[in-house]
Amino acid sequence: MTAESARKMVKLKAFDKFDNTSEALEAVAKLLKGTPSKGLRKFLKANCDGETLAVADSMLGNIIKEKLKIDCVHNNAVMELLRGVRSQLTELISGLGDNDLAPMSLGLSHSLARYKLKFSSDKVDTMII
Repeated sequence: MTAESARKMVKLKAFDKFDNTSEALEAVAKLLKGTPSKGLRKFLKANCDGETLAVADSMLGNIIKEKLKIDCVHNNAVMELLRGVRSQLTELISGLGDNDLAPMSLGLSHSLARYKLKFSSDKVDTMII
Protein backbone atom coordinates (compact mmCIF):
# COMPACT_ATOMS: atom_id res chain seq x y z
CA MET A 1 0.00 0.00 0.00
CA THR A 2 1.40 3.39 -0.91
CA ALA A 3 1.14 6.48 1.25
CA GLU A 4 -1.24 8.10 -1.23
CA SER A 5 -3.65 5.15 -1.19
CA ALA A 6 -3.48 5.12 2.63
CA ARG A 7 -4.52 8.78 2.69
CA LYS A 8 -7.55 7.97 0.54
CA MET A 9 -8.61 5.08 2.77
CA VAL A 10 -7.88 6.58 6.19
CA LYS A 11 -8.16 10.22 7.05
CA LEU A 12 -6.76 11.59 10.27
CA LYS A 13 -9.63 13.45 11.88
CA ALA A 14 -7.76 15.00 14.79
CA PHE A 15 -4.32 14.86 16.35
CA ASP A 16 -3.00 16.49 19.49
CA LYS A 17 0.53 16.02 20.71
CA PHE A 18 1.76 16.13 24.28
CA ASP A 19 3.80 19.14 25.29
CA ASN A 20 6.48 17.04 27.00
CA THR A 21 7.32 13.52 28.15
CA SER A 22 6.08 14.05 31.71
CA GLU A 23 2.62 15.02 30.42
CA ALA A 24 2.54 11.90 28.22
CA LEU A 25 3.69 9.72 31.13
CA GLU A 26 0.98 11.16 33.39
CA ALA A 27 -1.70 10.42 30.78
CA VAL A 28 -0.51 6.83 30.28
CA ALA A 29 -0.18 6.26 34.03
CA LYS A 30 -3.77 7.40 34.57
CA LEU A 31 -4.96 5.01 31.87
CA LEU A 32 -3.11 2.17 33.58
CA LYS A 33 -5.02 3.03 36.76
CA GLY A 34 -8.30 2.94 34.82
CA THR A 35 -9.08 6.64 34.45
CA PRO A 36 -8.61 8.81 31.35
CA SER A 37 -6.56 11.98 31.86
CA LYS A 38 -8.15 15.42 31.66
CA GLY A 39 -6.50 16.04 28.28
CA LEU A 40 -7.76 12.74 26.85
CA ARG A 41 -11.30 13.36 28.10
CA LYS A 42 -11.31 16.84 26.59
CA PHE A 43 -9.86 15.61 23.27
CA LEU A 44 -12.29 12.69 22.92
CA LYS A 45 -15.34 14.78 23.84
CA ALA A 46 -14.36 17.41 21.28
CA ASN A 47 -13.56 15.00 18.44
CA CYS A 48 -15.44 11.72 18.99
CA ASP A 49 -18.75 12.69 20.54
CA GLY A 50 -21.58 10.75 18.87
CA GLU A 51 -19.20 8.50 16.92
CA THR A 52 -17.77 5.03 17.40
CA LEU A 53 -14.11 4.97 18.34
CA ALA A 54 -11.80 2.16 17.20
CA VAL A 55 -9.40 1.17 19.99
CA ALA A 56 -6.42 -1.20 20.08
CA ASP A 57 -7.09 -2.41 23.61
CA SER A 58 -10.48 -3.70 24.77
CA MET A 59 -9.79 -2.61 28.37
CA LEU A 60 -9.11 0.93 27.14
CA GLY A 61 -12.36 0.80 25.18
CA ASN A 62 -14.25 -0.25 28.31
CA ILE A 63 -12.72 2.64 30.29
CA ILE A 64 -13.66 5.16 27.60
CA LYS A 65 -17.17 3.76 27.24
CA GLU A 66 -17.74 3.69 31.00
CA LYS A 67 -16.25 7.11 31.84
CA LEU A 68 -17.03 9.13 28.71
CA LYS A 69 -20.07 7.34 27.22
CA ILE A 70 -18.36 7.02 23.81
CA ASP A 71 -18.99 3.76 21.95
CA CYS A 72 -15.79 1.82 21.22
CA VAL A 73 -15.05 -1.14 18.98
CA HIS A 74 -12.15 -3.59 19.18
CA ASN A 75 -11.86 -6.51 16.76
CA ASN A 76 -9.53 -8.03 14.17
CA ALA A 77 -10.49 -5.47 11.50
CA VAL A 78 -9.61 -2.63 13.89
CA MET A 79 -6.26 -4.25 14.70
CA GLU A 80 -5.46 -4.60 11.00
CA LEU A 81 -6.45 -0.97 10.38
CA LEU A 82 -4.30 0.26 13.28
CA ARG A 83 -1.35 -1.79 12.02
CA GLY A 84 -1.66 0.01 8.69
CA VAL A 85 -1.99 3.39 10.38
CA ARG A 86 1.16 2.72 12.44
CA SER A 87 3.10 1.83 9.31
CA GLN A 88 1.98 5.06 7.60
CA LEU A 89 2.04 7.31 10.69
CA THR A 90 4.73 9.65 9.41
CA GLU A 91 2.71 10.18 6.22
CA LEU A 92 -0.53 10.87 8.09
CA ILE A 93 0.93 13.38 10.57
CA SER A 94 2.65 16.30 8.90
CA GLY A 95 5.90 17.33 10.52
CA LEU A 96 6.58 13.89 12.01
CA GLY A 97 9.59 12.12 10.54
CA ASP A 98 10.90 8.58 10.92
CA ASN A 99 13.82 9.99 12.87
CA ASP A 100 11.44 11.57 15.42
CA LEU A 101 9.16 8.62 16.05
CA ALA A 102 11.67 6.07 17.39
CA PRO A 103 13.27 8.31 20.07
CA MET A 104 9.85 9.50 21.25
CA SER A 105 8.55 5.95 21.62
CA LEU A 106 11.72 4.79 23.34
CA GLY A 107 11.74 7.73 25.76
CA LEU A 108 8.12 7.22 26.73
CA SER A 109 8.57 3.47 27.20
CA HIS A 110 11.60 4.05 29.45
CA SER A 111 9.71 6.63 31.51
CA LEU A 112 6.74 4.29 31.84
CA ALA A 113 8.98 1.42 32.95
CA ARG A 114 10.53 3.67 35.59
CA TYR A 115 7.08 4.75 36.73
CA LYS A 116 5.84 1.17 37.01
CA LEU A 117 8.92 0.17 39.01
CA LYS A 118 8.81 3.38 41.07
CA PHE A 119 12.40 3.93 39.95
CA SER A 120 14.21 6.99 41.25
CA SER A 121 17.28 8.20 39.40
CA ASP A 122 18.40 9.94 42.62
CA LYS A 123 19.01 6.67 44.42
CA VAL A 124 22.49 5.21 44.43
CA ASP A 125 22.84 1.54 43.63
CA THR A 126 25.02 -0.44 46.00
CA MET A 127 26.73 -3.59 44.89
CA ILE A 128 26.11 -6.80 46.80
CA ILE A 129 29.09 -9.09 46.97
